[in-house]
Amino acid sequence: MTMAIKGEPQRLTLRQQKGRAVNAIAKTLQNKLLVPNIYLQPRSPLIAADVLAVDRAGAGDLHAVDIELAVGEDFNRPDNLNEMNRAWMQHVRRAMKEIRDRVMSLPAHYRYLALPHDSLSLLVGEIATHLYSLDGIGKIGIIAITDRGEEPPTAEISIAPERFRIDPAKLHNIEKRLLERLRPDIEVRI
Repeated sequence: MTMAIKGEPQRLTLRQQKGRAVNAIAKTLQNKLLVPNIYLQPRSPLIAADVLAVDRAGAGDLHAVDIELAVGEDFNRPDNLNEMNRAWMQHVRRAMKEIRDRVMSLPAHYRYLALPHDSLSLLVGEIATHLYSLDGIGKIGIIAITDRGEEPPTAEISIAPERFRIDPAKLHNIEKRLLERLRPDIEVRI
């Protein structure tokens, strides 16, 4: 993602790109849910989500989003170009397995993985069969982030999530130790 400032292109850091994606996802969830309370990168050991939205003014389902904009960026190219494609796919598969495990561990009713729109088809092909919970209840949703240069990025739900079971003890901890103590970053004020 590049931005032009005073005629010179400036490359945004991954942190800046992720921050812009957080806002785009928050806007998408704000439009999708009924009166949501939205937490932007909540600092809590209870839930490691980039965006946490709680439907129905904080009394409804939890929607947690993990944003991955740099899948495969740490890939070391082998010297032999014939091996590069195979090595790249192994690297991506390994990275996607780690990401999928992290998303599956989020204690939320609905879990999402946000990926850059440009790489969505390749990455979803690698993870498509792993979007479902092992017990059959729940499916990870996929959010596509589209970079629009100097304009704010957009976020679109490309694969709808399905409701997961959530451990009642974990849900109780999140409600008591996070949601009741931390004010949402985005809320409807009445």
